Amino acid sequence: MRECAGYLMGLDTLDGAAAPERTKLVSAIGTLVAEQAAYEPSADRSFDALLNVGRLALDAGEVRLARRLADAGGALRSRSGDAWRLRAQALAADGREADSVHAYGRSEEFGGEQRHIGVEEFRARIAGRAVCVVANGEHVAAGGMGGEIDGYDVVVRLDSFQTHTPGTGDRTDVHAVSHRSEGPGWRRRVETRLVFGDKPAEWQAAIARKLVPGAQAHVGDLSLSRPLRDPALIGEPHWAADAGTGFTVARLLDFLDVSPRLDLIGFGAPGSLRPEERQWVLARARGRSADGMRISLR
Repeated sequence: MRECAGYLMGLDTLDGAAAPERTKLVSAIGTLVAEQAAYEPSADRSFDALLNVGRLALDAGEVRLARRLADAGGALRSRSGDAWRLRAQALAADGREADSVHAYGRSEEFGGEQRHIGVEEFRARIAGRAVCVVANGEHVAAGGMGGEIDGYDVVVRLDSFQTHTPGTGDRTDVHAVSHRSEGPGWRRRVETRLVFGDKPAEWQAAIARKLVPGAQAHVGDLSLSRPLRDPALIGEPHWAADAGTGFTVARLLDFLDVSPRLDLIGFGAPGSLRPEERQWVLARARGRSADGMRISLR
């Protein structure tokens, strides 16, 4: 509480680029104060409010405040997976990647808000369901396929995706994202998030630093982190390191071979795939729409 009070006393006006994040942070501090000052305070509500202030402090760039709140959360509940996750994110934001990865491991040990799933569970979740993978780009938003996209059983979107109801639809069931991505896709609510990174340390750092608590119900585990080059899955090391996210998830879905319909939306446009990736997709395609917007792999 002293740290929060110190932050408020030293706070400048709420104008400028960071105003929305700061406004949310100040409001969250108010909620924490109200919980602490309640006639019959709830330990659980107070603890949740404390962690929420820490998360919003990170969004506002207030790393020191986030670190202190993470430390307080850990001191209050040393076996809280959510407290350890906040600590991992704060350490990563502070540039302490090795400590962040360790803290993330502790969060996994004690559990958290999302559950990690492996290859077999992911396979079961898409088995027998029609799947589409939607590319990013203005050409998709202008394509007028929103209703059709939302009609699939599983909608997969990529990296810093944005939705535009008439063109892209609204639903997102699976978010496939590179460990390098820094965009807003991490914050959008999805059922399953697959994080790709060829090196385990890169994958772990992205999981620790970039996952937003509550933004996903399931996260692909390490067994799903590099499907192209992993000998336990596709095992084709000739593909470039950090292959395109769209191609990686399309290859994974094709390899698992449990979806009766698998369509790629918007991948016919130039730049959507690397030349060697485009060659593979077109050779594998079983059909294309007249306008080139849909490529069917099933």
